[in-house]
Amino acid sequence: MPAVPTIMNGVENLPESKLGTKEHWDQVYEREVATYKDIGDEGEVWFGEDSVERMIRYLCDLFEEEPRSKPRYVLDIGTGNGHLLFALMEAQEEDLAPGTVDPSRLCGIDYSPASIQLCHSIAENRGNECKQISFLECDLRDMSSMDTLTKRANDGQGWDVVCDKGTIALSSQLVNGKLPVDLYVDAVCRLTRAREGLFFITSCNFTKTELEAKFVPAGFVVEHVVPTPSFTFGGHKGSSVTTMAFRRA
Repeated sequence: MPAVPTIMNGVENLPESKLGTKEHWDQVYEREVATYKDIGDEGEVWFGEDSVERMIRYLCDLFEEEPRSKPRYVLDIGTGNGHLLFALMEAQEEDLAPGTVDPSRLCGIDYSPASIQLCHSIAENRGNECKQISFLECDLRDMSSMDTLTKRANDGQGWDVVCDKGTIALSSQLVNGKLPVDLYVDAVCRLTRAREGLFFITSCNFTKTELEAKFVPAGFVVEHVVPTPSFTFGGHKGSSVTTMAFRRA
C-alpha cells in the first residue's frame, strides 16, 4: 500500500521518502565530490538556477533598502554544494556596493560531510573571497549544535539572515519524541536573531499556508512572498515551489 500523507497541526506531513534520509544525501554528495574531482562539475542546483536568482535578487534588494554600517551575518542551512552563498558573492561583485557582503560572515551548514567536502573544494578552486566562507557539518536535529552555531553570529545573538533552499523535513520518523519538521522550526528559531532577524525559504514540500501554520505561531511574521512560476491543472492554479521571507517578531 502506498504511503498516505497525514495531517498534524494543520500541516500535511509527506509520505516517507529517501530524500528524508541522511544516507541518501551522503551518497548524492559522495558522487558529486567524485564528479567534481574528475571533471570540475560543481553539481546540481536544486530547484534550478531561477530559484537561486529569485532568492539572490530579493537579498540584494533587501541589503540596498536596509543598508547597515556592518555586513549581515548570513547562514545557509542545507547548503549542499554552497551554490547560494557563492551566488551571493557573485552578486557582491556585480550588483552591490563594495563591502555590502562580508564572506567571513557567511556560513553554510549541512549534515552530510561529503557536502561540506564539496563546498570546501569549490571554494578553494574559486579562490579569492570565496575561501573565507565557512562551511560546517551540522545537523539541525541537534539542538546543542544549534546553540553553538547561534553563538557564531552577532556576539551570540544569532544570524541576521537564515536561508534555506529545500531542506525542510521529508520524514515522519520521530527524533527524541518530535517530528523532524518541528525540530526544524525549533532550530530556525534558535538560529535567527531575535530582533528583526529574517528567515528566507524556498520549499517544494509546503505551501505558503502550511509554512505560515508552522512559523507564525513560532514568533515570525510574513515579510514577503516572492512570486514564482505558476501552473494550472484541472481548473486549479498552483506553484511548484514557494519562496517567502519571515521576519522575527
